[in-house]
Amino acid sequence: MSRLRILSILAWANHLLLGAGLFGPCMTVTPHLGHLDDLGRWLGLVDEPRTYSVATGILQLLRGGNMAVGIVLLVFSALFPVAKLVILRAALADARRGGGAGRAHDLAARFGRFSMADVFVLALIVVVSKSFPGGTTVDVRWGAFAFAAAALLSLVLAARVSAPSRRDGEGSRAPRTA
Repeated sequence: MSRLRILSILAWANHLLLGAGLFGPCMTVTPHLGHLDDLGRWLGLVDEPRTYSVATGILQLLRGGNMAVGIVLLVFSALFPVAKLVILRAALADARRGGGAGRAHDLAARFGRFSMADVFVLALIVVVSKSFPGGTTVDVRWGAFAFAAAALLSLVLAARVSAPSRRDGEGSRAPRTA
């Protein structure tokens, strides 16, 4: 199987991982009121555990009036990773057609530099959530791992597609496919 074919399959796998990461359960927040949990639940002061995906978390923030945080998360956790994958697919399509380094290659190289920004945003949410009062717990779910795997795979793909090939020489800007 050719290296381009393998990269293409990995790119499609990345799409699946990103979808699972955006819409799968990412974290479960279990509110606590310290040693008054039972009383707090009986009085309705302590909510039941809630599970959020990246997408539902963003929607909740936007609906709750936290526009700045919601928009930042939307851009870096949803739009940016999707755009990165679309650009990588375009760069792979250029390479399959035998084209040289085009606009997609240039964009893949630029986007590759920021590949971990989306995971950083997700990690920041989990860390901030861990500081809730009363012993509230945040349990990371499989969607967070799928999201992180998608970010890491896109980093690898960006490096493989955008780096110059050794065979092409140092000055060539042809997409690397090996």
